[in-house]
Amino acid sequence: MPTMVGVTNNFDYPVAIRDKDLPDVQAFRVEAHELCTMCGEGFGIGYLRRPAGDLSRIVGANEWPGKLTQILAKDHRQDRSHKHVIELDN
Repeated sequence: MPTMVGVTNNFDYPVAIRDKDLPDVQAFRVEAHELCTMCGEGFGIGYLRRPAGDLSRIVGANEWPGKLTQILAKDHRQDRSHKHVIELDN
């Protein structure tokens, strides 16, 4: 299976990946899902490197969908396309 350009297994923090790009990414398990409130594009949230587990045990995991929603809204305000991979650790 091909790996999406620009995505490596070096992320040890949560990332969001566009739904349409998920089939091209190896070793990514969607732990949460969020839709852009402006355009409806879907994103899977999870880790590329850490083993998938119960997100309720990871501090801050419940904040990731809200953080992603803010990032996606900012994309629309600045009239730019959503990235393929969005880092959620910032």
